[in-house]
Amino acid sequence: MTETRHETRHDSEIRRPAGQGNASRAAAGQLNEGHEGQEAQEAPEGQEGRNPTYVDAVLRPDFDFAKERLVRYLLEVNVAHVLMLMRCRILSPETGAALLRVAGPMMEHWQEAAPSIYDPRFEDLFFMIEDRVAREAGSDVAGSMHVAMSRNDLDTAVFRMAARERLIDLGRGLNALRRVLLDVANRERATVMPAYTHNQQAQPTTLGHYLAAVEAVLARDSQRLAEAWGRTNLSPLGAAALAGTGFAVDRQWMSTSLGFDGLVENTYDAVSSADYAVELAGLCSTLAGDLSRFVCDLMFWTTNEVAALQLDPSFIQVSSIMPQKRNPVALEHTRALLGKVIGAEAGARLLLHNVPFGDVNDAGGQLQPVVHAQCTRLEQAMALLAGILATLKVRRDALKQRVAQSFATSTELADTLVRQDRLPFRIAHQVVSRLVTQLSAAGRAWPSLTLPELESQVRAVTGGRQGTSLRAEELQAALDPVQFVARRSVPGGPAEPVLAAYLQRQRRVLEDSMTFWDARANSLAAYRRHLSQEWRRAVQSPA
Repeated sequence: MTETRHETRHDSEIRRPAGQGNASRAAAGQLNEGHEGQEAQEAPEGQEGRNPTYVDAVLRPDFDFAKERLVRYLLEVNVAHVLMLMRCRILSPETGAALLRVAGPMMEHWQEAAPSIYDPRFEDLFFMIEDRVAREAGSDVAGSMHVAMSRNDLDTAVFRMAARERLIDLGRGLNALRRVLLDVANRERATVMPAYTHNQQAQPTTLGHYLAAVEAVLARDSQRLAEAWGRTNLSPLGAAALAGTGFAVDRQWMSTSLGFDGLVENTYDAVSSADYAVELAGLCSTLAGDLSRFVCDLMFWTTNEVAALQLDPSFIQVSSIMPQKRNPVALEHTRALLGKVIGAEAGARLLLHNVPFGDVNDAGGQLQPVVHAQCTRLEQAMALLAGILATLKVRRDALKQRVAQSFATSTELADTLVRQDRLPFRIAHQVVSRLVTQLSAAGRAWPSLTLPELESQVRAVTGGRQGTSLRAEELQAALDPVQFVARRSVPGGPAEPVLAAYLQRQRRVLEDSMTFWDARANSLAAYRRHLSQEWRRAVQSPA
């Protein structure tokens, strides 16, 4: 198939849209909406037209990012667009088949489709791909590949396709972390520990109850990611530059053939908005903030003074000068990654601050590397944290002793005085508070409290009108952290039977989320299989 043969055929290959009239064949051959500068791109043989600073600061980094993250989607859009043009009789079967013989194999072998290094003769990867099609199929045929398409709608389609893949990766990575959390929470559901408010020991709970709370937050983050899918997976194709196209294209067919769930219907909106990308950045930041608070607690529990948790040796670092040091560096690196994720959201939002509502690089190509780097760091942080938790050693005796030697059960002692002695809660609260002050001053804790001391304080607070009816064993039960937890059997409480049932329900919620993301991934695999079948069928039987 020579270039000359294609030139001869091409003059009559592009179908005129209704109402176009007798536009010249030469004009029809150049139809490529959004590519006003295409001829200038093909002319330079060297770097004469490219400022070296522009190349180094913008063009080469943009190419590297597109080659790494976007090339697959670009090639898929090319194939789907040509198929649509053939279906709508905008391209002849012969021209479409000629394009697909080149574009189809490039899509199938997308990892090798892009040049290995940036070529300054071309502005970006898009023109490099188009140049390869021109060399293999003929320049006249290649010039028809993007009839009724602009770089504007193509780029934002590619960006959305890349974003939906990141949503799947994030959703699956988050679910892997949630699974580990639920596993450890179930294992430690009877591990009594002090819980903290305002960085002070508050009440006894269990490590399982705490981890279940963290997982509950992450479950809501998972829901947010799932909800974002419907707003992200919408096709802008057919919007062209911003006002649509005069050709009778089939936007819905393009949407379905590329695995989209529907259209960004308004064509101006389709190429101008970037809220889906900023939403993804915001979701990453929210999730990173939730994880960062968890990491803060883990760092506290690994300190020598607390020593409640021990990281696996594979996640620690021994000091270069202090042989006794076992630094939990994996947690520090996780915290740093999460900080970068949170910071990236500000960068994404600032890129969209005070820029026109239209197709601009700030909201397009410049925004994409920021959000994708953010997603990558979040995925790394979640995987690192999952590995840390899966290999974590819990010092259950240390946690139990620490809560037993504290005043964390004070609420239960006050509640017991209310239940058995019918004291008003504020009176009981005052009694217990005064006992805490008394014992603290003497360097004592709750296990040393005697029944006469309790009797004395009750009478002191009530003005001698009332004492306590508690027996010694009832007093000790009120001060026992294990009994404290067992009595908290309200829905969502830490009592072991309640917590066990809750964890079972959360595991079902997790399984639903895993099914959701598997279905999304399967839908993308399905459109790719269908697209491969369609271009092969079109090449074999163009008509």
